[in-house]
Amino acid sequence: MKNRLFLLFPLAMILLIQACGTDDSVIIAGQVIEASSGNPVSNAIVELTQPENLRQTATTDSAGNFSFDVDPGSETVNVTLEIDKQGYQTQTTNFKLAPDTDVDDLVIELQSTDSSGGDGDDGGDEVGGEPEGPAAIILQSISDQAIFIKETGDNISSAFTFQVVDSAGRAINAEGAVDVNFEILSGPGGDEEIIPKTATTNSNGQATTSLFSGNVAGPVKVQASVEREDLGVTIKSTPVLVAIHGGFPDPDHFSISPEKFNFEAYDINGVRNSVTVIVGDKFSNPVKPGTVVYFNSTGGIIQGSGQTDADGTVTVDMISGEPRPDDNIPGSGGRPGYSTVTATTVDENDNRISKEINVVFSTRSAQISATPTTFDLDPNGGENFSYTVTDMNGNPMAAGTQITVEAGEGMEVTGDVDFTLGNHLFPGPGATEFNFSIRDTDDETNDPADLTINISVTTPSGNTTTYTEISGTRRKSF
Repeated sequence: MKNRLFLLFPLAMILLIQACGTDDSVIIAGQVIEASSGNPVSNAIVELTQPENLRQTATTDSAGNFSFDVDPGSETVNVTLEIDKQGYQTQTTNFKLAPDTDVDDLVIELQSTDSSGGDGDDGGDEVGGEPEGPAAIILQSISDQAIFIKETGDNISSAFTFQVVDSAGRAINAEGAVDVNFEILSGPGGDEEIIPKTATTNSNGQATTSLFSGNVAGPVKVQASVEREDLGVTIKSTPVLVAIHGGFPDPDHFSISPEKFNFEAYDINGVRNSVTVIVGDKFSNPVKPGTVVYFNSTGGIIQGSGQTDADGTVTVDMISGEPRPDDNIPGSGGRPGYSTVTATTVDENDNRISKEINVVFSTRSAQISATPTTFDLDPNGGENFSYTVTDMNGNPMAAGTQITVEAGEGMEVTGDVDFTLGNHLFPGPGATEFNFSIRDTDDETNDPADLTINISVTTPSGNTTTYTEISGTRRKSF
């Protein structure tokens, strides 16, 4: 009979509770059934009464299952379980618990006190009679799963209603009213609070409290509990999670940046460059999710709007096309190719706030020049060069452009000779102005030679411009 009944205890349940144990803990688990019918008994109170240091209480689920996660220490201990439910005789079970050895096959039979030999909990008929002492706390309702920080003008509180029930699932009545304590288990630490912290159950076993947000966004866990002084245990609800979101956009916490300040887009359509904004409130928290940010651009097109996520960020794509930008911004020297991207939202007073960023649309082809363009090397001699690389509008080439300098066999080339261009908005050293040196390193021949130095510029799209105007002679040794 015992082996047959043990099959009712799901293997998955055993594996789950074993997985949840600590390194030194063991599992006590099993099933409570009705003796005459073999049906599972739900909402039975299973109390681990001995040893005192392991004292715990559990309530069986709809399949009659229960479990404890305990640390018995380094020696074998005698364990006593007491199982109680209205309508059944109290049952006591004793067994030995050894270190590192789970006891997960307990099957405990309860004998019904019903003279007709009823089948206990067999399908959900409500249990009659007066309710007994508290056995569980159930969340009945919550007004909001997400609230907002103080001073946002939005909802800053969420109401919880818990119900206290006995082991038969019956609500505690007015005669058996108990005090329910409420606490914040964890939160962002922005002075969020529970009001009231204690409430007495009404005639339906209900107690209500409210969580009020502070001035920091983040998740909050709330739990209700009842002290059973007669049993020496505390009954706790399952923790309830509520999110506190940030407030309205603040101009001092509003930033914008493109993926690339310079992308190859002046003479190519359909090239994408993402633009991201980060929006915070005046407390430096991310604004509430779903805050709308609008975008526009003076060059090409840009996705018109987006909504902030939990981190206060929105990302849209800027797409190359007409019109080609021609903003005469400071630092541009009046050259075409500069675009202005603007992100706009509204603050808590419905005032428009915005931030701008400049982006260069660069060309596929490069303009290359160098000085000097001729050289005459003595054996083992050298020469220094400077060169300039810009797009066809005189702006830096696109980020990711590869630049290489080659001088041929027997020549050492050093300096800015093989590198990938960074993200540059304006011309200047390292963006459009570079240097390199050559030196004769051929010790095996004294023959004179005519040499050409090649500068190659390859854009992210694969277009290559090559400069071959630097040439000279390596002299013969006498």
